[in-house]
Amino acid sequence: MTAFEFLKSLHSVCHFQSREGAKVGPAGNNELKRWIKNKALIINGKAVEVHEELDFHMNSVVLFPNNPITLL
Repeated sequence: MTAFEFLKSLHSVCHFQSREGAKVGPAGNNELKRWIKNKALIINGKAVEVHEELDFHMNSVVLFPNNPITLL
């Protein structure tokens, strides 16, 4: 599973919302990828890349480290 696939699977459960510009509603795939590229997804203390394979045990998952949401 890649980082993008992982975030997308979380999105199907958590229903991340977009607040970019005038758009308000569910975050789209491009926005999820942009979050990863902007280092908004931290796994085990390090930022991951969009297509990075997550084939390791996850001890911590943090979204938006500047205003952290710890998931695990």
